[in-house]
Amino acid sequence: MTSRLSSPHGRLSSQHGRLTFRNARSAVFALVLGAGTALSFAPTAHADLPGADAQLTRAPYLSDATTASVQVSWATTTQSRGSVRYGPVGNCSANTATSATLGSPITVGSTREYANSVTLTGLSASTAYCYRVYTASGTDLLGTLPTPSFTTPESAGSTAPFTFAVLGDTGETTNAGVNDGTVNVNQANVMSRIATSGARFVLQTGDNTHPGTSQTQYGDLNQNGADVSSWFGPSYWTQPGMSIPLIGTVGNHSMTNTYLQVWRQSALAAASAGVWGPVDYPAYLGSNAITYPTSYYAFTTGGVRFYLLDTAWGNSNTGDATGGSCGSHCAIYEQDAHAHWQDGSAEYEWLKADLASHSGVPKFAFFHFPLRSDSASEPSDTFLANVEQTLVNGGVDLVFNGHSHLYQRNSAGPGRIASYVTGGGGATVHSVGEDGCSATDAYGIGWSYSRDRGSACGAAAVPTDDAQVYHFLKVTVDGTSVTVAPTDSLGRTFDVQTYTVTP
Repeated sequence: MTSRLSSPHGRLSSQHGRLTFRNARSAVFALVLGAGTALSFAPTAHADLPGADAQLTRAPYLSDATTASVQVSWATTTQSRGSVRYGPVGNCSANTATSATLGSPITVGSTREYANSVTLTGLSASTAYCYRVYTASGTDLLGTLPTPSFTTPESAGSTAPFTFAVLGDTGETTNAGVNDGTVNVNQANVMSRIATSGARFVLQTGDNTHPGTSQTQYGDLNQNGADVSSWFGPSYWTQPGMSIPLIGTVGNHSMTNTYLQVWRQSALAAASAGVWGPVDYPAYLGSNAITYPTSYYAFTTGGVRFYLLDTAWGNSNTGDATGGSCGSHCAIYEQDAHAHWQDGSAEYEWLKADLASHSGVPKFAFFHFPLRSDSASEPSDTFLANVEQTLVNGGVDLVFNGHSHLYQRNSAGPGRIASYVTGGGGATVHSVGEDGCSATDAYGIGWSYSRDRGSACGAAAVPTDDAQVYHFLKVTVDGTSVTVAPTDSLGRTFDVQTYTVTP
């Protein structure tokens, strides 16, 4: 049940334990009662990270996680060789890793900062480690904050159960349809839920930040405003990022070198003969020859092969592409297909070879453009039909996509893989089924801010609050049993499905 009180100054609404006041200029507060009546409070403005040293401008975050190594990155106001002291839980300073180079200069807003990154090596599979970050002079940048810890992935052949999260289309300061630079409450709550989910790592399906990718958009702990600090603000990735590694791929809103600077996945890419770096693309269908960040690679953990694929193209470089029967919304799909998914294309040939060399194991694929989507503005990518058939032939069990800012589960069938669209990580969510619901859409939910109402397809009930559409997927693997538990920003699970995957 939803109740609302309106006045000329704003609107107070109460829905499923969530009390929110919204006005034309800000979201003043949001109280969320989740599982076990846990209470979270999102303030009206960003603040720094209490307890951290004043030099720290981005809290440490993890990426490129393997069974033997992980990347730790952060940013500071001063330039030095960053250092990390780490070890197994109980002996957190057993080892020290120091960067070979000084921190790289970056500009966030008008502020010069320095990005640091250090690789921790000598790790063991499925082992808990703790760490702290320092300047070269020995200043503990975490100050009085607790020591973060993380657990490395399972070994390739392990049969132990494990959990990971899937997140897509994040990094907006827009809150409830209003972009005034205050906290995006729904995104903050999604990040908070991930932090306590028990996920070993997070798979990101593209578009970390909206509407573009810049150091200012990624931001820091101190600055705020419209399209500022939408990722590294203290209410967002700071919460899970210190303890849960992110493994991701590019989207159409991350087609700059900034993406490669912020996220490092070179160890995973190298181990699978994939690509993580800039690639020069010639002109296709009247587009300009251009250099784009490119990411495709794979890894195996807990007996499952994970594929991170590059299905992305820049919105402003579509040339003469028409999008076919889909129209202009699909012009970027057409360009992506020409660049990545023709016989002989480097990524396509790599994918076919890797699938063939990993037969007989469960496989999951993650990429940005959706195989099937009932979004009017980000519809199904029919140009990926040959890719889906290749994935079917290669024994892929589940596909996870982003791009469409909604939730949609698509059923499997002949020549068709069960797939998810998970685009509700924080970017402004959209309606589902405006042009009709497809027969394969088993469960879909969306929200329209212009109409102030939800929408649904398949077996889903119509959402009564936008907070029900913002979500991530919690995925648990236990042998050949895989459970996908979508979890909304209120902490409620919905449309939980269990699959039996390739033995």
